[in-house]
Amino acid sequence: MTGEENLEDSGRPVTDSERKLAALWADVLGVPMERIRRTDNFFEIGGTSRAAARLVIALERRLTIGEFARTPSLTHLADLLDQRVTVSGVAAVGG
Repeated sequence: MTGEENLEDSGRPVTDSERKLAALWADVLGVPMERIRRTDNFFEIGGTSRAAARLVIALERRLTIGEFARTPSLTHLADLLDQRVTVSGVAAVGG
């Protein structure tokens, strides 16, 4: 097993985008980053619509509130942001 597979098995963020997004979530939610898992749903771990709006702003509006609500898991949001970076050439999450 590789180191990345071990991280995936543990549920911890694996990619740079997942780690940066997890750090933003932790900051907005007021929880330790170690508590954030790849499959976590932002709203199920204490996120509110107000907190989601703060994240959208922190992400320089690369997502809409609607997209955030439809794609609330860390992994899916990181993937969506990565796809937008690839298309637009904009800096990565939090970068």
